[in-house]
Amino acid sequence: MEKYLYFRKDSTLANDDDPANGSVMYPLSAFQGLVVGDSDTAGAVTGASGRCSLFFKPMKKAFAAEGDAGDDHLDVVVLDCGDFTAKDIMMSLAEAVNEPIARDNGFIVVFDAVTVILLIAILQEYML
Repeated sequence: MEKYLYFRKDSTLANDDDPANGSVMYPLSAFQGLVVGDSDTAGAVTGASGRCSLFFKPMKKAFAAEGDAGDDHLDVVVLDCGDFTAKDIMMSLAEAVNEPIARDNGFIVVFDAVTVILLIAILQEYML
């Protein structure tokens, strides 16, 4: 059974279905990696402190102009990691994806602005 990573950027519940800032879910198999800093879809990373970028295989293919790498572009989710270190975020994500499916039904909330849930905060409370 596949696991899924869930993100909701908008803190207003009525905007949950907004295509730019509402809920989005990726299958774990689409996850490509995580780096510290802000990133764009072409993979250019800036050294933004306290932020990390998660890369996923794109949900839809973009048609590219001549000379553009189009299909090489990934979907990016940028998280504000607050006071947590990049290692904290990486370890928390690894722990969550390796939990038995029976515990979370394959649905992993990485960030939810409505309920103000960040995966690492959940795991730290769980481990206390």
